[in-house]
Parts: sequence; structure tokens; C-alpha cells
Amino acid sequence: MKVTYLPVLGVLRELHQQPRNVQRFRNYIASMTSGTDDVVLPIGVANPMAREHALARLDELLLIGADEIGAQSAKAAEVRLERIETVEIKASIVLADDVGGGWTNRYTTEAMLRFPGRGALKRPFASALVWTSESPTDEQLRQEVLAAIYRVAYQQRHGLVETLAERLEQEGLAAVFSGYQPTLANDDIEGARAIIHALGDDPPYPAVFAALYGDAAAEELGYAPLGLPPRAGFAVALAQTRELGRDPVEALATMRPRLRDNAAADHAHSAASRPHITNAHKGRRTPP
Repeated sequence: MKVTYLPVLGVLRELHQQPRNVQRFRNYIASMTSGTDDVVLPIGVANPMAREHALARLDELLLIGADEIGAQSAKAAEVRLERIETVEIKASIVLADDVGGGWTNRYTTEAMLRFPGRGALKRPFASALVWTSESPTDEQLRQEVLAAIYRVAYQQRHGLVETLAERLEQEGLAAVFSGYQPTLANDDIEGARAIIHALGDDPPYPAVFAALYGDAAAEELGYAPLGLPPRAGFAVALAQTRELGRDPVEALATMRPRLRDNAAADHAHSAASRPHITNAHKGRRTPP
């Protein structure tokens, strides 16, 4: 697998130095498409009309060498995924604005990138998000880049994830690959696991979202809470993957390449090959 790093922070900084008017927005579109009918620079989640706080965060990221960290992480991922056959993946660190108003909802923006629609398979961009409200450490940047690359590789091999069980599998493997650490105590993880297990493999999307992001995020979108702390589903996914002893690279290597011209067969294969929540909860894999 070939993984390249596409730096976009400098491009965003140049945009944010311009006056906040319609011309800045036009320049943003031009940068994203480069005069084509498609996206060539993955800055669609950035807020082109953000105020000075975004420029300050971009200056900070460039000062700490965020793009250099991103490039090193992309190279490290390429080495680890060398034997995986898939398309070239282009990784970037992208600034998203969760401070400056209505342009960006943090939860839906993240979910859109982690669990994209079918058009994403044609554009294998691995966007590692950083937020205007936070100052990431070097290690956090590395983890975000590695996880973003793994998700795209997973989707290229497996097909796009659709169910809650598929999302949990993808995120658990990506978390192990990137070196994420648990965000919940063991007791909280077990309580969350019981709630998520009761939902089954494929509940309606509002329940999927609440299971992954927790009650506060769900209520923000008008979804019913489930009694879960923030990002509970991601913590459960990591715990399950560790308990099963799954190796993220081996998981990719043993996946049958997705059937690009047969979406129904692709979905049937993904359903048959993943571990189900119920069996993962018991600590064993679903038989093939």
C-alpha cells in the first residue's frame, strides 16, 4: 500500500489571512477543487469564514511542525501496511472549527469522516481532524493520522461500514493500530457494553449515534439518550478488540478485497465476516 501525506495547513492559513468576504470563500472552493469538478484538496470540513481564533490555531500547528509529524506518521503507516493491497491513500491534518458558530458540529463532522458515504471510496483521503478549541500534543497528532489512514484502508478492503457492529469493528481496529488509550474506567466500559450489546448489531441510526458518542451528543441532535457517557461506543470498541487479541494489520490482510461492482455481495460478505457484538461481548469470534 502506498500512503502519501498531503499538507493543507499552510493552504488554510493563507485563506484565513484574507479578508472575510465572498472572495475568500471563492478562493476556498478554488483551492479545494483546483478548477476541476472534484475535490483534490481535502479541506471540505474546514470553516473558510472562521475568525481569528482559527488563524491562531493554524499558526500554532505550523509552529509545532504538525505537517512534519503528519508526514512521519503517514510514512510509518505505509511501512506497517506494506503488504496490504489497496489504492493509494492520501493523508492530511485538517483544522475544523468547533468554536466559531454554526459551520461545524463536532460530532456530525467526525462521524461523516469516520463513516462516510459511498463516494468516499473514489476519494481515499485520510483526514486527521484537529479542532480550534484544542491544542493537540505530538502524540495525539500521530494517533489521529494513523487512525485516519487505517479507517480508509479498512473501508477500501472491507467496504463502507453501515451497521453498529461494523462501526465498532472498524473503530476498535483503528484504535489499536493508532495506539489510542481507553478513555473510560473498566466499570464504565462494562456498563456501556451491556447497553450497547442490548441494541443488537444493526439498530436505527439515532441509536447508533448515541451508542458511539454518548447521551450529550445524542441529545444535541434530538436523539434519545441511552444512559451512556461521552464516546462510550469507541471505548467499548477498543476494549473488545483488545480482548479478542485482534491484530489490525492481519485483519486487513485476511479480508477478501471488496467487490467493487456488486454492492449487495459486498454487504453480505461484510456481515458474514465480522465479529458480532454478542459474541465479542463473550470474548470469542463469530465462526466464518
